[in-house]
Amino acid sequence: MLILTAGSLVLAFIINAFGRFEKRTLFMSLLVAFAAGSAAYHPAAWMNTLFLDTLGIEMNAVNLPRPSTAAYSAFVGINEEFLKCLITYLIIKDSNNYQTPLQGYVYAASAGLGFAVLENIYYLGGLNIQMLLMRLFISTPLHIVLALIWAAGINSAKFRGCGFLKCTAAYVFVSAALHGTYNYQAIYARTMGESAVKTLTVLAVTTVTAFFFIRHHKNR
Repeated sequence: MLILTAGSLVLAFIINAFGRFEKRTLFMSLLVAFAAGSAAYHPAAWMNTLFLDTLGIEMNAVNLPRPSTAAYSAFVGINEEFLKCLITYLIIKDSNNYQTPLQGYVYAASAGLGFAVLENIYYLGGLNIQMLLMRLFISTPLHIVLALIWAAGINSAKFRGCGFLKCTAAYVFVSAALHGTYNYQAIYARTMGESAVKTLTVLAVTTVTAFFFIRHHKNR
């Protein structure tokens, strides 16, 4: 628990360093981390479980059917990324502390971190130290970087005046596809080493994708 707490605080520090620790941005960032993270996590977890029950499979079972696992991975990606994006937007869209695109990225990243922290707490009792470290160093950064992708859509909705769904749909789809790919690779890895390599690859691709979208919007 101490390792997860320390790691999460370091990530929060890095996120807010981009906001230069400006007081109002820092306050809003912490609010979004707790509020959006919590408000998105609980319904997302419930719907993920409901989808599993609909498929009739246990995620802790071995030799899971690949089609069912692919469907579940895709659903988790869409479900979690859309909820994080929607709730973050609803919290920040009319705030006086949301005046620049950079703030949008900081708040989205904070929402991703808050969501990941709650996931880590949920998994705390059922994972060994190696898996917890993988969640801290791979899964948690992934949630943050995925949020940076749909943050570009949130910024468009805020500063370009287009509707929320119109502006964010494509970005949510991309982040959901990457999220689903991550889940699928993690489930079907045969060893810890294979899981680390595959999920790190997805994290690297996601980071490059987020950087591309951020640069693209900066130059528009």
